[in-house]
Amino acid sequence: MCSPQVTEAVAERIRREGLPQLTRRGLLKTGGVAAAGLALGGLALPARRAAASSEGWHVIDLSHVYSPNMPTYTPGEAPTVEPFVTVEANGFLIQFWTLYEHSGTHVDFPAHFIADGTTVDNYDPNLLLAPAVVIDISAKAADDADAMLTLEDIEAYEAANGQIPEGAVVFMNSGWAARWLGEDYRNADADGGQHYPGFSGEAAAWLIENRGINGIGVDTLSLDPGNSATFDTHYTILGAGKFGAENVGNLDALAAAEGAMVVIGIPRWEGSGGGPARVLALVPGM
Repeated sequence: MCSPQVTEAVAERIRREGLPQLTRRGLLKTGGVAAAGLALGGLALPARRAAASSEGWHVIDLSHVYSPNMPTYTPGEAPTVEPFVTVEANGFLIQFWTLYEHSGTHVDFPAHFIADGTTVDNYDPNLLLAPAVVIDISAKAADDADAMLTLEDIEAYEAANGQIPEGAVVFMNSGWAARWLGEDYRNADADGGQHYPGFSGEAAAWLIENRGINGIGVDTLSLDPGNSATFDTHYTILGAGKFGAENVGNLDALAAAEGAMVVIGIPRWEGSGGGPARVLALVPGM
């Protein structure tokens, strides 16, 4: 919004239409908020064209709100945010964030664990749009916080739903997302050990070798179960050039949707092994 090109375009619109002059310092005093809205409205995508692009599709947001009070894998890694400039004082809003890459709803890429692994900015974007599959292990996770999505769970899913398609993103739904923002999301014991579900390394390897998946996703803090000390699933998935989404939500809604495609909307973090992302599912005919 604050680039010179946008500023010039707004100023030109104001001059052309005789609107009050817009300055950041005097924005509120001169009624510039309304003027800015009128001016920027002319730069926006026409509503009809924007609506047409989404016809026949419904979006399910699989992302949690990114905030300073969200749980993180390691205590003390929560982001911080403070105002840099505000609408009231400056006419526009910019916040100053400090954050760790692997926090909130985020995606791990090969470089996160693999020394010569592909970084986010070099990852093939064609792999970030894929069929979505949800395997529910919430019943056993309710009884065992250290439960894993196993090969037996995959076999049971396919017996009921058919074969997992090639290039899919396979999500583990453990029901853990309901704990988001609570201390029981990390579920640490007295010694600091974490307890929540994840994929078994065997299941991850089988999905890669036999179903050619693009990646996996979990509704917990880690692709591996929280009590893992070897990170077998991380090494298996990322070592194969795949990706893994962590801290996703709304998997019950996704499981009920047919023909959904997942979109990994992640910035091209330079030289990074992953980062915060907007993970969306596109569902046809809803």
